[in-house]
Amino acid sequence: MKLSQLLSKNLIQIGLHHSDKKGIVEELVDILVAARKVADREAVIVATMEREAKGSTGLERGVAVPHCKTAAVTELTCSLAISREGIDFDAADGKPSHIFIFLAAPPGMSGPHVKALANIARLSQNEEFLRRLREAAQPEEALEVINEEEMLPE
Repeated sequence: MKLSQLLSKNLIQIGLHHSDKKGIVEELVDILVAARKVADREAVIVATMEREAKGSTGLERGVAVPHCKTAAVTELTCSLAISREGIDFDAADGKPSHIFIFLAAPPGMSGPHVKALANIARLSQNEEFLRRLREAAQPEEALEVINEEEMLPE
């Protein structure tokens, strides 16, 4: 599933206020709460932190993909936050994360959730895409970068 199908400008935040893993997860969830996509904020945070305890979702190249499955959402939901400075998210390569893509899916939903994670993994291989996304000044610009990249043939 493409990010452009899951994201809109109100689900994207440029800049983060927290510099710890739980605080970042809370900010990503709060984006979804504000968009009325989450029924129970605390349940989503707890489920995400439990998933994070099993292994960090900090990937390489400055990308982190915290995610969970919870009954607090009725459909696959996504939020995105960008940190220019970078934040330690226990990434696989030991480097700071700049792009945080959060996914929450209802229990029992595997197909779209797995497809979204696979798409994120594919996108995160493209250094130019990641650079352009990191440099986006506004949510609309970040969405445009994602749309342009996902329109290209794979």
